Amino acid sequence: MAQTPPPAPNPTPGSPDRRALLQAFQDVVRSEQEKKSHPSGPESTASPRTTRTVLLLAAAGLLIILVAQPRWLFPRPPEETPALSEASLRVRMFVEIDRVERFRADSGRLPRTLVEAGADTSGLTYTPAEGGYTLSGVNNGLSLTYRSGTPPREFLGTSYRMITQRGKS
Repeated sequence: MAQTPPPAPNPTPGSPDRRALLQAFQDVVRSEQEKKSHPSGPESTASPRTTRTVLLLAAAGLLIILVAQPRWLFPRPPEETPALSEASLRVRMFVEIDRVERFRADSGRLPRTLVEAGADTSGLTYTPAEGGYTLSGVNNGLSLTYRSGTPPREFLGTSYRMITQRGKS
């Protein structure tokens, strides 16, 4: 390696010497060429085909787990008891009864449909009649019917309390 002469002093303080910059650039290029010709670290032995195969197998495995949803990874909630199913249905119906009654209080008449009262109709059947209505609902094979002559709180009973205490026992 040939020695380069020392750089000449800068003509103005703070301005870079062009020879020093050129020397630094050549040193960087030379060291990069040496790294390429003499690798010092361990080379990767995995070919692109092997890497692709491993990634595809991992993706397939994750897809199978997502579709199969094994119990050890995706725990299932416990089945509802018949009493809890009934309590859930009573609470849901109570909410819709309240909507119908608020509609009646605001407009002075019964709604023609549950949708008109702003209620959720899935699993419920509403039938208006002269001076009253019936509301029927189904949950897990259990069916209940509410008649408007019954006080809503009496229809609800202890269902709300049962549901709120479900996880505390």
